[in-house]
Amino acid sequence: MNFRIVLMAFAILTTLVSCSDKNLNFNPIVNFESSNDTVSLDMDLEDVVLNGIVLPSVRQTSDDGFKFSFDVPSMGGEKLFYKIYYQNETYKFHEGDSLCGENFYGSWEDVSVGFKEIADGEKVEDFFRIVGNPRDEKVYYGSDISENTASYEKILKMTESIRRQPEWYAAIVDKAEKNGFSVEKQLFLDAQWVLADNRHADGDVNHRWKRNPRVGCYSFMLVVCNEKGLAEIPEYIKNIGLTAENGKFANPFEWFKNQKSSNIIVETSKKVLKTRAVITPKDGIFVDELNIRTPEYTIDTSCRECGSNDSLYQKALFQQFFPAVSQQYTLRNIPEICDVVGNPDFTLEEYWNGDKKYPASQRIQDYPQITDRPCSTVKVDKNGEYITIVNPGSEANNMKKESTGIKTRLGFTYGKFRGKIKFPSMLNENNIWNGLTYAFWMIYQDNHPWNIRRGCYNCGYIDKGDDSQNPVRETFNKYSEIDIEIVKASRYWPDLYYRDMSGPKDDAMHNNEIMYCCTNWDLACPQPKKFSAGINYIDYEGATYEAMRWSDLYKALTIKSPMSNDVFSEEYYYYEIEWRPTEIIWRLGSSPDNMRVVGYMNDEVTSIPNNQMLCIVTQEYHYSEWWPPIVFEQGLIPFNKSDIEGRVYEIVIE
Repeated sequence: MNFRIVLMAFAILTTLVSCSDKNLNFNPIVNFESSNDTVSLDMDLEDVVLNGIVLPSVRQTSDDGFKFSFDVPSMGGEKLFYKIYYQNETYKFHEGDSLCGENFYGSWEDVSVGFKEIADGEKVEDFFRIVGNPRDEKVYYGSDISENTASYEKILKMTESIRRQPEWYAAIVDKAEKNGFSVEKQLFLDAQWVLADNRHADGDVNHRWKRNPRVGCYSFMLVVCNEKGLAEIPEYIKNIGLTAENGKFANPFEWFKNQKSSNIIVETSKKVLKTRAVITPKDGIFVDELNIRTPEYTIDTSCRECGSNDSLYQKALFQQFFPAVSQQYTLRNIPEICDVVGNPDFTLEEYWNGDKKYPASQRIQDYPQITDRPCSTVKVDKNGEYITIVNPGSEANNMKKESTGIKTRLGFTYGKFRGKIKFPSMLNENNIWNGLTYAFWMIYQDNHPWNIRRGCYNCGYIDKGDDSQNPVRETFNKYSEIDIEIVKASRYWPDLYYRDMSGPKDDAMHNNEIMYCCTNWDLACPQPKKFSAGINYIDYEGATYEAMRWSDLYKALTIKSPMSNDVFSEEYYYYEIEWRPTEIIWRLGSSPDNMRVVGYMNDEVTSIPNNQMLCIVTQEYHYSEWWPPIVFEQGLIPFNKSDIEGRVYEIVIE
């Protein structure tokens, strides 16, 4: 009797083990060709700005998505169920990490569909798609924004509505006085704000673009179970839109990795999907009239690929960037118009003569300017081959240093962001600076709750605009920024920040080196275990980088690395920020296959952002005081006579 019980137990165990070890011959992508178990498929970026990215798109397949298949296992003739899960593997926290719930994972497009029952047959074929907001989180929902509300006429209509409300209008008058604006300008700015804020009203539209799929490689996991196994799986794993008992989302890849039930078969395919986003100018440049900070503007109509029409609102992947003008300092510029680059007569002697020639009373007190004629300084050229960005030349009756730039409209979290850009030469034959700072950088996509970065639970973040000595710290903040800034500066920091109070020296005024400055704005979150002020020495791949934080309250960490002005003689060059969950790597190179590391930080020294960001390319006039020790003073650089032109060919995120 006992022998028969043992024999039966062994038979049952053998059956369960064989079920668990059953090869399902799971193929996650049948309808696309692969090479070495990798399906390469670029993201289709048509109509994605307002709708979000879908893999594959309706233009990439006539099927209902990726077609997958698997063999039906034999589990004692029981009723069986299945579900497919996907996860981005390139930019993730490892399963078991407390932050792995942040990973980009998904399943069926409709999260309410749980495990599907397997009908009779030996093989199952089905479809799935990778979409934004895969957990169907309500924080990413909003109102219908398909209509373009960014027009001068709609702004004026809103100003009239404000005028008709006495209390509101009185508040505008009071605000105008405090800001030093005319009532008309303040009224215009507030009308813009109202229209922009309306874009973020509550609603029942799933804004999948607010949590776009990540670039990189995706893995695929198939789960097959019987009825007992189905009962063992928590509801928040069956439906990834639900949270666990602790109120947080649970990563299904972690849960199934740890489960050992004989009633559940889990198979992860060797085949992966590799995807990237290639953002090109071919769909034009949108001008968001709600971002133009003056009522006195006129849109240039000479380039039909740039403007504020409905088609560009729907399709353009770039928009004109209107930088906020800092009034931390004034320019105090000499009243001369002269090109520096290409002018061998502008020597160091000529540079210093400007200081002697013009006393303070004759200097032009001003701030950097932004255009009041959108589309005049950014244009799509050469049949969509590149975007031209221009710092316009000055005239005697209109001397100004005007910044220019463009911004993407498609947000991502993490990725290797690489710009193919032709920046103009920064130094002339005598190694004198033209006054511009070139930048390829990233900034948070939106300042509403859906895009708040991970909390800083140890002390809190300092708001970007708070420069006080006793700043308010808050656990959550929306601001994130990662920069490449290229500027004429010393390669070293001021002496007092070095241990012996006498740092190394360079002859920055006489060499053709410019600085490739790598910055992460962490809002002074002191959570990283090696957070500190002063120079942080960071080792990476055999190099040591000097990362500066000016004080414990300073909200960014910066590395300076030298590069040659000769780079700008090339037809174009590549500038790269690799933003990962726990580290940031900056690179520079002549081709995507020939990039060298010029900066590195990780989460031991700085808080790495995790919210969705956009890319920006700018040529801006910055204050020399921002880059001590000062090499050339911005005020002694003449106003440029000729247009200074750069080109942006593409931005690739992979």
